[in-house]
Amino acid sequence: MTLAYDIATSAIAGMMVGNEFAVAAFVHPQLEKLPSKAHSKTAALLAAALGRAMPLWYGLALLLIVGAAFEHRPISQGSGLLLAAAAALWAATIVVTIAMLVPINNRIAKLNPDRPYDGWLNDRARWDLLHRVRVAILIIALLLLLTGLFGGAASI
Repeated sequence: MTLAYDIATSAIAGMMVGNEFAVAAFVHPQLEKLPSKAHSKTAALLAAALGRAMPLWYGLALLLIVGAAFEHRPISQGSGLLLAAAAALWAATIVVTIAMLVPINNRIAKLNPDRPYDGWLNDRARWDLLHRVRVAILIIALLLLLTGLFGGAASI
């Protein structure tokens, strides 16, 4: 059962990190190339849709990572320590997201594409910068998670 749990945990966390990476590397850079009205309309739609889905995905991934750390204890050494570090980084990204990215996302999700509020492009640029930092931390957390879960699998 542990192997199935570990695979599910890594799949859910990995897909989430991949989604966040795709937003940073591909989706948002293309939005900037759109005319202003199309950009604001698409940004608002994406902000609303992802704003609904991502909190559940982040929370589920964190719960699974914490469960994996518990399963691979002790968390003071070896796999357990790597998993605890992954969980701590994941939790930190959630706190930073709630404190810094969610307010910007909510403003963008509610904007009127025909009359975007002043400074909305500055908000988008700030969100993108903070998001890139978040993605980097999530990649580190994912690498810790995968190493903790499967680092010893080569000896099996």
